[in-house]
Amino acid sequence: MGLTAIKITIMSGADDGKVFELEKNHIMLGRHTDDDVFLPYDSRVSRHHARITKKGDSYFIEDVGPEEKGSTNGTYVEDKKIGTKTAISSGEMILLGNVWVKFESGTAKAG
Repeated sequence: MGLTAIKITIMSGADDGKVFELEKNHIMLGRHTDDDVFLPYDSRVSRHHARITKKGDSYFIEDVGPEEKGSTNGTYVEDKKIGTKTAISSGEMILLGNVWVKFESGTAKAG
C-alpha cells in the first residue's frame, strides 16, 4: 500500500502559484513552521489551522486551531464553512483565513 500523494497549490495571496507536493496520509496546514503547508504571511490563518487525513480511499479535512478547538476564522471547502471532519475530493478549493488553496490527491507510484 503506497503513501498518499497530496498536492496543495496556493491560489491566492503572497505565495500564489506555490505548490506543496507531499507523500503523507496526514498533513497540517497553517502558520507554524512545523506545518506541512506553511502559510506565514496571513495573520487570519491559525498556527495549526486545518488537517487533511486519508482513511481508506477517502480524504477528510478538519478545522483544528488552538488546542484543536477550531481556528478563529474557520475553514471553508468551496464556499461552505466546515465544523467537523468533512470529506474532501480532489480538485476542491479550501479557504484558510484569506488564502485559497487547491487540494489534489492520488496514489504515489512505487519505485
